[in-house]
Amino acid sequence: MKIKVFAAFVSLLFIISTVLAGCSGQPAKTASSPETEKQILRINLGEEPPRLDPQTSTDGVSFQVLNAVLEGLVRLGPDEKPQKGSGLAKDWKISEDGLTYTFYLKDNIYWSDGNPITAYDFEYSWKRALDPKTASDYAYIMFPIKNAEKFNAGEVSADEVGIKALDEKTLEVQLEEPTPYFLSLTAFITYLPLEKSFVEKVGDKIATTPDTLVYSGPFIIKEWNHEQNIILVKNDKYWDKDNVKLDEIHMDMIKDMNTVVQNFDNGQYDIITVTGDFVERYKNNPNAELQIYPNGFTYFLAFNTKNPVFKNANIRKAFGLSIDRKQLTENVLKDGSIPAYGFVPYGIPGKNEEFRKEVGNLFTEDPVKAKELLQKGMNELGITSLPKITLLADDTEVAKRESQAIQEFWKKNLGVNVEIQNVPFKIRLQMYKQGDFDVVLTRWGADYNDPMTFMDLWLSEISGEPNRVFYSNPEYDKLILEAKKSNDNNLRMDNMKKAEQILMEDMPISPLFFSATAYVQQKYVKGVVRHAVGVDNDWKWTYIEKH
Repeated sequence: MKIKVFAAFVSLLFIISTVLAGCSGQPAKTASSPETEKQILRINLGEEPPRLDPQTSTDGVSFQVLNAVLEGLVRLGPDEKPQKGSGLAKDWKISEDGLTYTFYLKDNIYWSDGNPITAYDFEYSWKRALDPKTASDYAYIMFPIKNAEKFNAGEVSADEVGIKALDEKTLEVQLEEPTPYFLSLTAFITYLPLEKSFVEKVGDKIATTPDTLVYSGPFIIKEWNHEQNIILVKNDKYWDKDNVKLDEIHMDMIKDMNTVVQNFDNGQYDIITVTGDFVERYKNNPNAELQIYPNGFTYFLAFNTKNPVFKNANIRKAFGLSIDRKQLTENVLKDGSIPAYGFVPYGIPGKNEEFRKEVGNLFTEDPVKAKELLQKGMNELGITSLPKITLLADDTEVAKRESQAIQEFWKKNLGVNVEIQNVPFKIRLQMYKQGDFDVVLTRWGADYNDPMTFMDLWLSEISGEPNRVFYSNPEYDKLILEAKKSNDNNLRMDNMKKAEQILMEDMPISPLFFSATAYVQQKYVKGVVRHAVGVDNDWKWTYIEKH
C-alpha cells in the first residue's frame, strides 16, 4: 500500500501529537492497568457497515471492522511495508522474473471456530472475489494475477487462474506482469480469506450477523445491532493474541457530531473524529490529544455523463471551475484538508518524487470562465435553461455543510439553483453504483502505493462494466492500459501524467480537496496505528494505559 503522506503535509497541518505503535513487541504493563481491569476501547464508527463480506465490501466503514476481525498474508504496520511474519504468512519467495510468489503459512493458525486456516481457504476466497457470479466491485484489485481478469470476464475457468494451493501450508501465485506492490496488495481487504467450508455452508447469509462469519484476526464480532452499534471482543484463537491487549472494542453509529463530542467530553468515548468546527475546541485541551492526519483521500464531484446536461464537457468544467476550494477547506472544513487541483493526492511516488509534485496543478478556479463555459455548453446542447439538477451527498453533518457550500458556489458564480439530496452512506453508495444521480459528492483513497490506484478508475470499462460516471476516452484508455502492462517506471509515470491531464481537461470528475482527519483521543489510549490509505485505523496494538 502507498507510503504515508506526513511529509507532504507537514508544513500545512498542525500535528498536536503522534500515537503510533510498533508492529511487533508487547506494550509494557502499567500500574494503572491491572490484569483484572478490562481493556475496552470505545469509539464512534459513525455509520452502519454496508457489507462485511471482504470479497464484496467496498467502503471504508466496513474496511475498519473487517481489518479488525480478519487477517491476510501480511498485516501492514505503521511503516506501511509488508513484513514477513506480520500476518498469516511466515515467509515467501519471489522468482527472479517477479512473476511467481510462493507463500508459506504459519503453523498452528486457526479460524475462530477452531478449524485450521489453510492455503486452500486463500485459493477459494481469491477466486471467489474474481468469480463473475460474486459481482465484486473490487475484483480488479486482483487483476495483476495471471488470468484473473479473463476469469472475471468469463473467458477462462477458475482452474486457469494463477492461484493454487500446493498443500495446506503453501500458496503459489503467478502474475501477468511484474507488480512491485503485489505484497502490499495482499493486505488489502479483498484479499482477506474466508473459511471455504463455512462460506459453502451459509451461502448468501455470509457476514450478515455475528454468527455468519468466522474470524482470523485479532477480534471477533460479539454483537451487531444494526444502525446502532457493534461490539468486538478479543479472538482467543488468533495466532498473535498475546500481543493484543484490548479485550473489547465498542463501536457506535452516531452521525450527529454534537452528540459525539458531548459523549467524548462526558467520558463515553476514548477516540472520536471531529469536523473542523471542533478543532479549535481541542487544540489546547489539557484532557485530550488532538491529532490531524492526512488520510490519503481525494474528495471530488462525479458527473453522470449519461445525463443530458453533464454529457457536455464544457458544462462539467463550468460546475468544477466555479467552486472556491480554498474557501471550502479553510472556512467550511477547517480540518487540515487542502485544495485539490488534480486527482492523485500527495504522497504517491512518481519518477523521482511525489507524483502530484511532478505533475503539478492541472486547473484553477475561474468563476468568469466558468460562466462562459456554461453558456458555451448550453449553446452546444441547444438549450436556454438547465433542467432540474440534484447534488447527491451523504447525510452526515459535514457532508451537509459541504454540499450546501457547493450549492451556494453554483448559485453565486453560475446563477444555477441545484437541489441537494442527502442520504445515508449505504444508500449513496448504491445510487452512485447504479448511476442514479446527476452529480455526486464522493471520495476515493489509494489502495496501494502507485498512482494507478486512482487512474485506472476511469477506464472505459472496469471488470467488464463502465466506470461509475460512464466516462470514455480512447486516448485515456490507451495510456492507462499501456502503463498497466509495463514494468518501465518512467513510461508508466509519463503515461499516467498525460492521462491525468486528459482527465482534468474532460473533467468527468472535479477534484475538490485532499482530505485530512482530525482525531481527538483520551491521553490514556496508546498504540493506535493509523494509515494514510486503505484502512484508517488498526487497533491490534492499541491498549489502555489508564482508564
